[in-house]
Amino acid sequence: MLTAGAYARPGVRHRLALDLGTSTVRLWTAATGEVLAEPAVLCRPGSGRHVAGRAALTARPGAARTWPVRDGVVRDFFACVHLLRLLAADLGLPPDEAFPLLVGVPATATLRQRNVLVAAVRRALGGRVVAVEEPLAAALACRPDPGGDDLIVVDIGSGRTEVARIRDRSVAAAERVEHDDPVDRILPIADSVRRLSGPGSALRPGAGVRRLIITGGGAAAPGVAARLAALTGLSVTMPADPPMATLTGLRRLLTG
Repeated sequence: MLTAGAYARPGVRHRLALDLGTSTVRLWTAATGEVLAEPAVLCRPGSGRHVAGRAALTARPGAARTWPVRDGVVRDFFACVHLLRLLAADLGLPPDEAFPLLVGVPATATLRQRNVLVAAVRRALGGRVVAVEEPLAAALACRPDPGGDDLIVVDIGSGRTEVARIRDRSVAAAERVEHDDPVDRILPIADSVRRLSGPGSALRPGAGVRRLIITGGGAAAPGVAARLAALTGLSVTMPADPPMATLTGLRRLLTG
């Protein structure tokens, strides 16, 4: 059960929130209050040093590029560590492990995938690393304290789409949506929402979800909110900046 400020540490200068996505890394630190957002790519031009983020994308043509994260989980452990170290090189993080660091993790990730993510972040940045389900963080971005609300969160990312049911400030159930139809990705999402939210479900017999939050980079695509509202009959809410929702929720956990 998480609420805004659950990981707040007054007086601790370094508190970090990390959204390690398939296409983009977003990192917030309390020391500056700024957000670092860079492409989640690593490259070694020629025989020189590795570069990361935008520098990797603009490296000379033909240079081999590595994307360490796929479908929201780490696929190349050491490349992920190197990527995070390069991107965070100018943050001035302390050598000890006393500062809190929250990282988003897909709600449908396996225990092994979750542990690999935490291990990679800890090796790269240090700190006391805690993984938080991304749909829960996104819900906190829309409402700092969802309380006992029963709602559905749809996270439409570039690598993974998840549908999760949030009850009593925790993830009660989640599904990963496979996009078998490259033309229309909304229909399978709506099917998943109906499975998790319908009255008489195993989660809460006789009750049904009334509110749907959509987030992630794909949430802002034209017509997504309207179609999901029409197909599910739910009231649809979207944060002001959908791609930033996970990071915003993690930041609220650290600051209140």
